[in-house]
Amino acid sequence: MDLSTPRGVDDIEPERYARQARVRAAFEEVSKIYNFDVMEPASVEHLSTLRAKSGAAIDKEIYSFKDKAGRDLGLRFDLTVGITRYVCSRKGLRLPVKLAASGGMWRYDEPQFGRYRWFHQWDLEVFGPPSVDADAEVIDASSAIMLRAGIRDFTVKVGDRRVVEDYIRTKVGIEEDERVIELMRANDKVEKKTADDLRSEYVGKGFEAGQINKVLDFGKLRGTPDEVLSKASELRLESVGELRTLADRLDSRGVKNVEYNMSVVRGIDYYTGIVFEGADTGNPRLGSLFGGGRYDALPKIFGRPDLSATGAAGGIERIAMSLAEIEGPGGSLVYVAAAGESFTGRALEIQRKVRATGVPCEAALMPKTLSKQLEDADKLDAAWVMIVGEKETRAKGVTLKEMKTGKEELIPFEAALRRIMP
Repeated sequence: MDLSTPRGVDDIEPERYARQARVRAAFEEVSKIYNFDVMEPASVEHLSTLRAKSGAAIDKEIYSFKDKAGRDLGLRFDLTVGITRYVCSRKGLRLPVKLAASGGMWRYDEPQFGRYRWFHQWDLEVFGPPSVDADAEVIDASSAIMLRAGIRDFTVKVGDRRVVEDYIRTKVGIEEDERVIELMRANDKVEKKTADDLRSEYVGKGFEAGQINKVLDFGKLRGTPDEVLSKASELRLESVGELRTLADRLDSRGVKNVEYNMSVVRGIDYYTGIVFEGADTGNPRLGSLFGGGRYDALPKIFGRPDLSATGAAGGIERIAMSLAEIEGPGGSLVYVAAAGESFTGRALEIQRKVRATGVPCEAALMPKTLSKQLEDADKLDAAWVMIVGEKETRAKGVTLKEMKTGKEELIPFEAALRRIMP
């Protein structure tokens, strides 16, 4: 029997699960603080619903099938489609609607570093009248999830597809919609391909080298909001009004690490305004940890032209991988060791009291020598060991051993409890 998992699908082992649980907990806490109502849309959708976001081409990238009644169905590949369907089908909801969700996703994508066919995301969405404040709320909450999960070294890159389109039409001199879209795609690749490769590719598509150079120069425009907005003013781009307002809103909210980056366009056939993505500054190989933007077209497809929408999604696996890079091995586990079988009862009492504080705690499940118990504690990456034996019982305390340094001290149990608290 083949006991391997399908390609692109992994078991989530305990250490990975613990970090992913931390990300989910941060998401749940921030959702509550920012007053997002948490839900979960259906994991199986009609195939026509899933196609609404990206057309029939999405069939190649998702898991789709016919059920026993012959209906065309598919597994969700993100949470935005299901949440948008839900909101659009309930016209009685009071606007603005702020919803959050997390769960598993399935995409028939090429597996690679940080990318799986079964993976998990958190998601934040705001529906209502168009508002830069809604964009700021989503960016603010997304950043808060990173900080609460323990990630400090990240950058929020912000762009606006309307500004890129404005530049291509007014400064590059391209008017035909299809060719504008082509050059927006070139702009989106500025950080992914070399300038020579992009010139070769797009000259081959019938563009002039001078036109490509202008697009490449614009795609390299990045910096603080003030720096980029100043340059946009020099270029007399009239479409930067919302980026200017957003900069003020994010500054008032205290959102740091913001970079305005004109190469950030994201799904050109999907997003309609401000877009953004959060990247691990210290580990660029991971790609985006979260991303999103305004997508007013999807509610219209679902029959709600009165609704504007903005949102963000974060990769739980990728964020957990970023945490692993920051933290390395080890944790907060306490191991209670009995120096003799007659002290097992006392060790279990201490284990119960430690667990009652919320600190992870372990003890041997069968009689073992003290040396074997210390070996187990080391294998479990325990941060502390509490040893209970004859001298500890007489002193009404424990010997507290810090595993990282090897330092031991016989102290009262309450003092040991204070010492181990994170």
